[in-house]
Amino acid sequence: MTYANFLKLLSAVLGIGYIAFLLQQFFAPMSPLMAASVHVYMATALVFCFQPLTFKDDKLPWLSRAIDLCCIGVTLYICYHYYTSTARLESRLEMIDDVLFADKFAFVAGLLMLFEAVRRSVGFSLLSVVIVFVLYGFFGPYFPGWTAFEGFSLDTMAELISMQTEGIFGITASTAINFVFYFVLFGCVFTMTGGGSVFIDLAMKATARLTGGSAKMSLLGSALFGMVSGSAVANTTSTGVLTIPIMQRSGYTKEQAAATEAIASTGGQLMPPVMGIAAFVMADMLGIPYVEIAAAGLIPAVAFYFALFVIVDLRARKTGVGNINAKDLVIEPIMPRIHLLFSPLLLVVALVAGYSAPYAAFVGAVIALLAPLLRKNTRYNLKEIYPMLIDTAKQMAWVSVPLASVGIIMVVATQSNLAFKFVEILSDVGTGNLYLSLLMVILGCIIMGMGLPTVAAYIIGAIIFAPALTDMGIDKLAANMFIMYYCVLSMVTPPVALCSYAAAAIANSDSSKTGFIAFSYALVIFLIPFSFISDPVVLWKGSIGAIMIAFAGMLVATFCWAVFLQGWLKKNLNWVERIIFLAISLGIVLEKSNTLLWFVFLGVAAVMIAWCWKSGSVKNKLAQA
Repeated sequence: MTYANFLKLLSAVLGIGYIAFLLQQFFAPMSPLMAASVHVYMATALVFCFQPLTFKDDKLPWLSRAIDLCCIGVTLYICYHYYTSTARLESRLEMIDDVLFADKFAFVAGLLMLFEAVRRSVGFSLLSVVIVFVLYGFFGPYFPGWTAFEGFSLDTMAELISMQTEGIFGITASTAINFVFYFVLFGCVFTMTGGGSVFIDLAMKATARLTGGSAKMSLLGSALFGMVSGSAVANTTSTGVLTIPIMQRSGYTKEQAAATEAIASTGGQLMPPVMGIAAFVMADMLGIPYVEIAAAGLIPAVAFYFALFVIVDLRARKTGVGNINAKDLVIEPIMPRIHLLFSPLLLVVALVAGYSAPYAAFVGAVIALLAPLLRKNTRYNLKEIYPMLIDTAKQMAWVSVPLASVGIIMVVATQSNLAFKFVEILSDVGTGNLYLSLLMVILGCIIMGMGLPTVAAYIIGAIIFAPALTDMGIDKLAANMFIMYYCVLSMVTPPVALCSYAAAAIANSDSSKTGFIAFSYALVIFLIPFSFISDPVVLWKGSIGAIMIAFAGMLVATFCWAVFLQGWLKKNLNWVERIIFLAISLGIVLEKSNTLLWFVFLGVAAVMIAWCWKSGSVKNKLAQA
């Protein structure tokens, strides 16, 4: 047996065992510490299997293989250690009972294995941040200024990070087990049984003959796929293979096509009912049902895609680029496959009916597995279940390892009082100017987002920034949603922009140019979160009437914001007109809905839109004459 085949076999055994272990938690859950420890280190071992070590000049292949096998062996031993030691760890008195040598070894070795798995799964960006926090925990007295503290001993670090349901076995691990797994399972099953292709065909059918239809197809397809995926990169790779070539053939450059798909897929993390992993973590951290998070995200997500849709439409009308070619309008009949949409429909119904998010996603996955069998044209071979399981295990490993490492950041930041110190500083600034504090939070989120996955950036932001915002009187949910929205930009923020990189790989475009173009498109998101602060009714808090009025205002504001950014509405706008549209959008967002001033801004918006439309029409007629 070759090494490659051996690794494939080992991946299959560990992957299926891992999925079986996670499924067991649904029917007969283990204790939190045992479940979290087995989950984290099985996921770590799978990363080593799925992403074997390679050197640029691999003259000693046996060395990389030996390292891989050593890492897998050590990781599985650590997994065994926690499995057999859980009863002792749960009964010991924290910070009083002795820390055994075996516990210290498991902590140090486990930390090294986790570091390497983070490096292989998401790169040095997150790894460097985690290492800085570990060093901060050990060498706190040597850090400058207000960041300095007394530091932790090896025993204390081991207890905080790896011997209780905090640190790597804390809220991030429990979220992965109790929430993320079921939605990842649902997304994998739904996509691999053909449901994803139905969404893409629906998007193409709906936008085929619209102005700028190729980009609008990307937006709608990514929004629909994002409803059940929640993963920006998976969204990009699944929809981008079809949408990016069509956009290129319609006149977009490679970078423009890739950037459009990247930002469209990024929005999938904001689209209910299945938002990104950060939304599950938010539900766990705030202690509120996930369905409330999904409801709160509905209006902002629609506004986000609406603004993108307006920008695409204005750009297409201005340049004449983006219409779908007739030869691309080959759509497989949808009605014979419409039953494949039973599962996402059932998932939404179950969430609205009040069932728990894991239950809704698990039942949705079962229906997604069974629905294709109803008709001959959609039936699959039972052999296809195996790649579904392996893909689910791989996606879970890639999600769980970074999540576990972020747990280290959480516990060090809180136990060292670093988060509390930052809250004091931001609160002092906020007493003078709330919006200055918000701008500082935005800057912090974007800086973190340049090197971290969305969920990592959100968790750090939630620890450091959210308490300060709530101290200023901002609603907890609004503060966390505000932070999450700016952290979502990490997917398209250079220099580390995973969505942009994935889209650039499909388009064979320059990844840096793609990232910067995608970030420029992402400017539409900058305005929306401010409404959470000034008018929390947009987070589905209030009567239906008030919510619908605020929703309409949000659409007007995002339309005006898009017009300002694009600089075109039936004609090229001068700077005075653009600034007026900017002022209108800011006024609607920063003013509470249903007030006199708010309605004045809406009235001015109507006047400006009518003026630009009429003057643009006259100008075009004169040009044609």
